[in-house]
Amino acid sequence: RHCPDRCHIERIANKTTYLFMNKFLKITMLAAIPLWGLTSCLDDNKYAYFHPNESWGTIVGTPENFKIETDNGNTLRVTENLDPSFPVEDSLRVVATFTPLEQTGENSFDIRVNAMKKLLTKMPVYLSELTPDEIDSLGTDPIDIENAWFGAGEYLNIEFIIFVNDPQKAHFLNLVVDEEKSTPEEVFVTLRHNAFKDETRQKGWGRVSFDIAGLVPAGKDQIKVTLQWPGYSGVPNSASGIFKLREQNSSFSVTRPTGSNDVHPIVRTTDLLPISSDHCFK
Repeated sequence: RHCPDRCHIERIANKTTYLFMNKFLKITMLAAIPLWGLTSCLDDNKYAYFHPNESWGTIVGTPENFKIETDNGNTLRVTENLDPSFPVEDSLRVVATFTPLEQTGENSFDIRVNAMKKLLTKMPVYLSELTPDEIDSLGTDPIDIENAWFGAGEYLNIEFIIFVNDPQKAHFLNLVVDEEKSTPEEVFVTLRHNAFKDETRQKGWGRVSFDIAGLVPAGKDQIKVTLQWPGYSGVPNSASGIFKLREQNSSFSVTRPTGSNDVHPIVRTTDLLPISSDHCFK
């Protein structure tokens, strides 16, 4: 059967591999990183998905009558809302867990919303626009990427892991554009993490969405994106993929051992200590 938007990758699962990466935040508009648990499941076809009945998307409408336009191109019309306290706003980006009720079209579904969380969505940082103090505040702390993909021809969606001690201490991440290394055909970006000297005692998980449509040069509809990030292993990491505007979505690719076609093992909820999503500003 056709199922709605399972972790935003249902349409690319059979032709691309998945990547594991991380998150960002603009220096001039610092925001806190939300951290919460992770789930996983298998879809009813042969492909593995990271979340059951969960979608990243944009709200369209009012609290009384709204739908979610997902990053994968599905329309989820909310006919039942079990999270009435969530502040629904038109154009707000969210991660929604839901129960499908009825398929009303090829890419349209009536759903029951079980929970929604605001999705941090930011722009990349350009070093040429920052002061020396701002550049220094980007930090050099490690971060691990669990999964990342392109969505809606506009976003780089990222799930990441960091280690923390104080759940009330804000950690900041930035997607930094390397303007000197980048060309009209390829843009280089680096994920920078500032833990503000928080100790690495507990494993925390978070997610973010970067609006990277502006990285595509005028007159073009795609560009190669090479992402670099410092992992906790101490080894520099990088991955590249073709980002396409509009509906021409694609995912990053990762070099895998010969004969390996499986999806990278994903952290389960039981592997994570619960960490508050209400991080403070710094």
